[in-house]
Amino acid sequence: MKRLIILVVILLPLYSSAQITSIEQLGKEAEKHKGVEYFNAGSFMLGMASTFAEKSQRKTFEMLDNIDMITCTNDSYTPTLERRILAIIDKVGAQILATSEDSNSRYDVYAIKRGTTIKHLIIITRGKDGELAITAMSGTIPESRLEEISRLSPPKK
Repeated sequence: MKRLIILVVILLPLYSSAQITSIEQLGKEAEKHKGVEYFNAGSFMLGMASTFAEKSQRKTFEMLDNIDMITCTNDSYTPTLERRILAIIDKVGAQILATSEDSNSRYDVYAIKRGTTIKHLIIITRGKDGELAITAMSGTIPESRLEEISRLSPPKK
């Protein structure tokens, strides 16, 4: 038992540095509001997903350490959530990587890079119907693999 506790104490800083903790905190606080859902997948869950994923998707899961997803359909809370995520983005020094828009949504992609590798990726999706979705991913993500990442979606409840 002592060994397990020591192992957890040693590995905990590695886990917490693998994600932007303020986004996790935001998700937990936000889900207390009606119309807001929060989902987190850590490295263990992503490893399990990799095991059961189609062969073509395994590499995608293997390059990720953590995913946080927040979806908000609460029109009165959406502006607050958007302000808070933009403050977090500013605080952690993420830079805008891309912006795109289609007939349903606008997507803003922010990244924290180390060299040519993306360590943290934050995607804000603003739906035309007022819905707001935030996806934050941490890992070792080559820019060339961003399209694969964009195909990930939260599990259906």
